[in-house]
Amino acid sequence: MEISAKEVAPFIVYPDKESNKYSRGVVGLLTGSERFPGAGVLSSKGALRSGSGFCRYMGEGQFCNSLVLGSCPEIVLGEGPCDSFLMGSGIADILKDPRSDLAKRIFANSSMYREGRGWLVLDAGGMDLILDSSPAVPAVITPHSGELRKLLKKKGVEAEAGSILKDPTGFAKLASNLFSCAVLLKGTRTVVANGEFFEEVEADCHFLACAGTGDVLAGFLAGFLAVCKPEGKEELVKACAAGAYLHNLAGKIASESFGGPGRPIIASDVADNLPNAYLWAAQKDKLE
Repeated sequence: MEISAKEVAPFIVYPDKESNKYSRGVVGLLTGSERFPGAGVLSSKGALRSGSGFCRYMGEGQFCNSLVLGSCPEIVLGEGPCDSFLMGSGIADILKDPRSDLAKRIFANSSMYREGRGWLVLDAGGMDLILDSSPAVPAVITPHSGELRKLLKKKGVEAEAGSILKDPTGFAKLASNLFSCAVLLKGTRTVVANGEFFEEVEADCHFLACAGTGDVLAGFLAGFLAVCKPEGKEELVKACAAGAYLHNLAGKIASESFGGPGRPIIASDVADNLPNAYLWAAQKDKLE
């Protein structure tokens, strides 16, 4: 079954008078590169719009750091303990990246996380980390069909991207069991699977099919997990599905595609409308 606004609502956490920037969730981003610096900006925008209170950015060098800070002055540069991390957006091969040692520590060492526990999102070139070992904390990978085909091939499983598109639920479950992590398989029907648990999200804003929206989603998802702090496999699946639902909804709001074809958007439009998606989902939940 597809996730509904009523199922999304419990994962939207609102601050109260006792909240501070740390209690609201700290997210760390090892994203962007000299080749793809925009991914650092877009993942940062997604994370900052997630409701998290504090966002750290670890760029490849001064150029990436300056670009992100110039676009997102709310960001804090440099590493530090976080509730969740995103690694890989805009990085072709994280094992050849100058930050590879830091990436390996985040992947394998729970002391990098506040309270010694947390959540890890792996996107793009960061997903290769899951091929040969298990992370120190619950992890989710975020491939599209082409990326999943390549990951499966590296494990000796042959599958065409077209076959994955025809059966996203089956392949998301297969990948989850093969890699021992949660899988958010992006597509027209986005599927989140983790062991025996899975959720489907109707990604019906087709204007999301443009460069950078995956970076926004990955950053938003990492921040969203830092905020809602899901417990166990089933909750992690539902939280990731809720994040994908809100991301799609932000795209629909940006393109005003409710009941019609809508208008073209860019990835930054999606990030800018994530707060509106929160409001819309909360209102729709009351009507359901």
